[in-house]
Parts: sequence; structure tokens; C-alpha cells
Amino acid sequence: VGIWDRLCVGVSYGGTILLCAGSPEFYSIPGVQIRLLVVEEGAFYPLLQIGFDNQGYGQYSERYDIRSKGLYGQLSKTVSLTSLAIVPSAAVNYCLESDNGPDGFIGLKVQFGTFSALLFEYTPNFNDPADENKGYLNAALRLIFYGEMYFDVALRDILGNSPNDEQLNRKIRLGFEQGF
Repeated sequence: VGIWDRLCVGVSYGGTILLCAGSPEFYSIPGVQIRLLVVEEGAFYPLLQIGFDNQGYGQYSERYDIRSKGLYGQLSKTVSLTSLAIVPSAAVNYCLESDNGPDGFIGLKVQFGTFSALLFEYTPNFNDPADENKGYLNAALRLIFYGEMYFDVALRDILGNSPNDEQLNRKIRLGFEQGF
């Protein structure tokens, strides 16, 4: 939710085993997201934002299976073509969970008009002793309603980086997002 033109704050809550056999397991604490727009995107320079996100993914036991981003700085630039917008982004982050350390992530959003988008993200997941050292590649189809509400259908861990049976799992998400 946009607090001011340059500050957005969000809260998320989730769990695992929600849409399959077995009992759902909900996270013990909600996630918090904060983003601050430092530099607005211009014709010849990218958008710069800094933020914090403590919502990881997977089961939680002292840390998430897939660590949260923690503190991050992100650059992105929109390339518009008629009713198509392509938004590549790159970031550096520092995870604050038990196996903390520096990392990075890249993303690509391809938006078709105002109603749908394809999303791709990759993080190498450096310094994480709990994975297979391949990084995490995720992809999603986003359906957008009323400009700010969305429904995602996603595939996570396409490269099979998780050491347990959570490789290539599915995710659905209903959300509300206001941008800068």
C-alpha cells in the first residue's frame, strides 16, 4: 500500500501444503515488505529503489527453505512498445536470516496491456548451505484486475535447487500492489 508517493509498505502471510494432500502449515510470523523510491525512472536512467522483505518461501524452522531477500537495492528500466511493456531489473541484497549473507537477483516482467503479465526471476542464492548451488529460477503468469489487484499462477524452483522434495513446486497468489 502506498503511504506516500515514494514509500510502499506491505504485509504478507502464507504457508505450505495449502492446495494438496496433507494438513496446511502456516508461517509463525507474517512477512513485512517496505520499498522506498530513491530515483524515479527517466528517459535515460533507471528507477532505483531500496527495500526490505522478510518473507521467504517453503517451510520455516529458524529460517525459510528459500531465504527472504532481506535488505536490497534494485534498478529497473521500462521499455514500452505499443501495448507491451518490458521491465528488466537487477538487484543486490543481504539476507538477514540465520544463514545470512550477500546475494543478488534479476527479474523480467513482460506486461501485455493492463490485464496480464509474464514474470521471471532468478537468484543465485550464494552462501546457502541448504541448497544444490544452482540458484532459483521462478516463472509466473499474472492476471491483473482493476489495475492493482492480481492473481498469480507460478512455478518455483524450475532448476531443482532445493535439496528436498520441494523442487519445481506450484504457487498461487492473490495480491494487491500499488507502484511508484
